[in-house]
Amino acid sequence: AIVASVEPKAANYEVEIRIQDGGQNEEVIQDMKNVTKNLLIKFHAANKGRKPEKILMFRDGVSEGQFLTVLARELLAMREACKELEEGYEPQITYIVVQKRHHTRFFPTDGNKYKNGNALAGTVVDQGINHPTEGDFYLLSHEGIQGTSRPCHYQVLWDDSDFSADELEVLSYYLCHLYSRCTRAVSYPTPTYYSHLVADRARKHHNELANYDGGSTSGGGSMNELTENQKRDIKKVVEEGVKKAMYFV
Repeated sequence: AIVASVEPKAANYEVEIRIQDGGQNEEVIQDMKNVTKNLLIKFHAANKGRKPEKILMFRDGVSEGQFLTVLARELLAMREACKELEEGYEPQITYIVVQKRHHTRFFPTDGNKYKNGNALAGTVVDQGINHPTEGDFYLLSHEGIQGTSRPCHYQVLWDDSDFSADELEVLSYYLCHLYSRCTRAVSYPTPTYYSHLVADRARKHHNELANYDGGSTSGGGSMNELTENQKRDIKKVVEEGVKKAMYFV
């Protein structure tokens, strides 16, 4: 699932869903070109003919071993989509991978911490424990209520806009305050959170339509029992059933 903001406050998001073959090991979004094109058209319609001058992509679900593969294919697809929409249209693209699955934790040694010992929301670490050459930083954007807070690891894989580290850190932190289900800051940037919700909802829709119970042998159908026409119909229903804005919230 891919979501895209269509107004300056970054509060309203349009959605694109794609069903991909579960047998592939790559984390690449296969139809990135058409996804980008559709989202740009929706942005264009919502903003009286204006096109985005910069595109910031917060990408989740990519392991370090696939950074270059995903970047090369998806960035190229995004550029092709822009050129197809209008000759000479080349917005500046910034591509950031967001990771939560790591073992880094922060423990303040001074008084700048909550009562439970967690670091304060808004804590950024961008030197010392980071990669010596790649642009990456850790951001703890939420207040840990229980247990040890896990910071988010942001890897800047591509940046046409030449954002400073401070600008990207502040932007990422602000985006963590826009999640409409919660009145506090969350640990993830809002677009990545929303795409998780959309993907989860789409998976449930897909499994319900396919009478698929997620791999259990007792009851429920198997995906392999569906004909190609049935698979195509389910794919169409799931991918095109997202016309209503922000339905996933």
